[in-house]
Amino acid sequence: MNRSRKNFIALLFAISGALTSTSAISQEVTLTPLEMRTLAANAVVSGAPRQGYQLASALLERNPNDTVALIIRARAARDLGRLDEAMATARKAWNGASTPSERFGASMVMAQALSTSGAKTRAQLWLRRAAQNAPNENFKDIAIRDFRYVQRTNPWSTELSFAAAPSSNVNNGSARSTTRLFDLPFEFQLSGTARALSGIQYNAGFATRYRIAESQSSQSDLLFRFDHRTYTLSNEAKLLAPTAKGSDFAFTSASLSYIRRGFTGSGIDLPNQFELTGGRTWYAQQPFMQYARIGFTQNYVFAPGSFVFGGVSAERQQSLSAREDANSLGLNTGVRFSLANKDRLTLSVNAKRSQSLDANLDYDQLTLSARYALAKPIAGVSVDFGVSLGQKNHDIHRVLEHPTFDGLTSDRRTIQLTA
Repeated sequence: MNRSRKNFIALLFAISGALTSTSAISQEVTLTPLEMRTLAANAVVSGAPRQGYQLASALLERNPNDTVALIIRARAARDLGRLDEAMATARKAWNGASTPSERFGASMVMAQALSTSGAKTRAQLWLRRAAQNAPNENFKDIAIRDFRYVQRTNPWSTELSFAAAPSSNVNNGSARSTTRLFDLPFEFQLSGTARALSGIQYNAGFATRYRIAESQSSQSDLLFRFDHRTYTLSNEAKLLAPTAKGSDFAFTSASLSYIRRGFTGSGIDLPNQFELTGGRTWYAQQPFMQYARIGFTQNYVFAPGSFVFGGVSAERQQSLSAREDANSLGLNTGVRFSLANKDRLTLSVNAKRSQSLDANLDYDQLTLSARYALAKPIAGVSVDFGVSLGQKNHDIHRVLEHPTFDGLTSDRRTIQLTA
């Protein structure tokens, strides 16, 4: 956070207007408040925080609500190691600030004091405030730069996610109203909940990461993730299945992961990732399954922001409901390009084989995906979108042991837009 002393004096220029230099006032016997602010600020940025603290305190004796003096004294107190006082003074400056420039200065000094005290997450919140109140783009860039620096040094990182989207099939039902059993010459009417029901899908997620170790060659994290998905049914779906509710198809998952990222090679970026995850899921508020997964991914960076990746994973699922256990093996590969305009294009292929006594869990699956992320936000919102094509083959005849039934193939096409 203490990257450039020039930034602090430039900040005070933005808050107070044009300040005179110390050389111009060094011979003055009587100083105006503006000249005292300048002298105090120069003392702080020149490595004399005690002198700056005394001058700012003199200004505050004259006017306890002098916002610029409060900002200077908060910064001086921080440099002197008086962190509690620095935070209290910065908060008073924030509460009394009347312009975006003053709010920017107060929030920046508060963030510096919090970061020095080890409160990295709270420092990030104040740096967000600073960016929102920056008097110009240069100061906004300073706040963003400091935010990224604190983010890199913060062992804790937390993300919240929320989404709502229409779905034509919330229950993974059939698009047809009837079905045939093997090759018999008649059809059976499907019940309402076996039909594809439309509605609105709601997602809410929480993830928090704690970095337990970091070195020049690796990073090790613990990651806890919680996700919940539920639905509301459309009027059409309610007619098809009058007794069904959207929560009947709700799905919840919780997991804890150990993730280690390593960097190998000499002069060539070869980052890799090892992940070990254990978790549990619930369906319709009832325990559904618990699982353990292990995976490894290797990347090869061939240009700044561009890399080829490939990975393998294995998963063991233990049923907590009426369904069977399952084992699966997955392979994935792809490439990400950083384009000339800094947009990102990702192309990937994912193959999965799942084996189980349950026909729904015994399948081979292949998915092709493309994703495009815009580098420049639209109205302040980051946007990316993608499309995926997947095919899943159920080898049902091995389960039903019927010689004339050669399995089931299902196709899935997905278009996503994330803001």
